[in-house]
Amino acid sequence: MNIDYKKIGYYLLPNLIIENQNYKEINKYGYLRLNYIKEHKKELYQTLLMKDELTKHLLSVSKECEERLKILMDNYIKNDEKLSEKR
Repeated sequence: MNIDYKKIGYYLLPNLIIENQNYKEINKYGYLRLNYIKEHKKELYQTLLMKDELTKHLLSVSKECEERLKILMDNYIKNDEKLSEKR
């Protein structure tokens, strides 16, 4: 990993640029994860941001949560149908 630095005053600050990211696919759960790691896991947030992997992480969380929600809702519907048949 190669990081460029810019001198501002006496300090060398990393020149971090977030390239064109596709945030449109990040859903509610991705943004909840982003908020959580910003507030409670600051080291993880900084690491993901510096390695330019934050968007990938949020997209994977979004996809996993959507898949889990679909599974849960399908199971809920099946169980509800079974209960209504017994009545």
